[in-house]
Amino acid sequence: MDRRQFITRSVALGTITAIPWSFSLADSTQSILKLNSNENPIGMSPKARLAAQDALKIAHRYGDGIAQKLIAEIAQIEEISDKMVTLGNGSTGILEAVMRQQALKGATLVQPSVTYGDASWFAKTANMPQVKVPMLDGFKMDMRSIEAESLKIKGPVIIYLVTPNNPTGLLSPFKDIESMVRRAPDNVFFLIDEAYHELVTDPAYQSCTKLIQEGYKNLIVTRTFSKIFAMAGMRLGYGLAVESVISDIRRHYSDWSVNVPAVQAGRASLKDEAFKAASLKSNEDAKKITQRGLEALGLKYIPTEGNFLIHQIKMDLKAYQKAMFSQGILVGRDMNLGYGWNRLSLGSPDEMRRFINTLGEIQERNWS
Repeated sequence: MDRRQFITRSVALGTITAIPWSFSLADSTQSILKLNSNENPIGMSPKARLAAQDALKIAHRYGDGIAQKLIAEIAQIEEISDKMVTLGNGSTGILEAVMRQQALKGATLVQPSVTYGDASWFAKTANMPQVKVPMLDGFKMDMRSIEAESLKIKGPVIIYLVTPNNPTGLLSPFKDIESMVRRAPDNVFFLIDEAYHELVTDPAYQSCTKLIQEGYKNLIVTRTFSKIFAMAGMRLGYGLAVESVISDIRRHYSDWSVNVPAVQAGRASLKDEAFKAASLKSNEDAKKITQRGLEALGLKYIPTEGNFLIHQIKMDLKAYQKAMFSQGILVGRDMNLGYGWNRLSLGSPDEMRRFINTLGEIQERNWS
């Protein structure tokens, strides 16, 4: 099921007929704990909120000039030209533009079998052929096979890589991506999704923007303000690539179509180092609580570099989702992980304590 599909709830928590994976807290007075959408539970930076509120004073004007200021500020941080940055309604808007662009070129999508689903969805709606490469043990990407499959295709190819990968939380080693990009033939283009870039703590991690700084024309990197900056509902993201790539992609979507309050909130967020540090600490604390709790319950999990992780369950996924929802907790949807695994978004430390306690109760009651 696509994450944007909305399933309404027709009865109270005790008699569930449908589980609303796009459920909004505004839809109910019930105490619903949302651990299903990789959202940041601490909320936006107070400075960002004030900036968004203040922006309403000029929201009757088009925001081209203000958007350009954000572009320039991102470019300065990434040490590239502002002509190498484009904004979008979340990074999803740019993912869609890239996939439309590649579809018109007659490209084939090559990607891991377990990854974020929107690129595949956009490819499907554009009638783009797809090759999904099976994962290695431990849900690792099989980079060699991804490259090998791309080389079998005679026409244009787009390789989609998410790092850290969603839903697994695992990094794709930069050296593997780097070597693929450097030696790729002219018909291969890379879409590198770095939505969780700011949440990574592994010292070995490197962003693929290094390749853009070097002038490689066969990739684009996408980022979002949704995760570390807690702006999922504001819909603000950006893409990084050399000028010619950015110019081509802009032909396929309205890069100016971002709202003024979101842009101003994004600008304030970039400058708020204290909030960024607090956001990262909250995520790290929640991660530790969750991982230790799973270990205490004897459940396997995959160590993560994002604000989510995948962990073992010992029952059918739908039954598990229903059992958790009966306790007021939304957990992840089916993400092609196979039997016995589920993706869990990380909430606040206190929310993860509640989750672990509830999981323990369900394990005692329902699992053998």
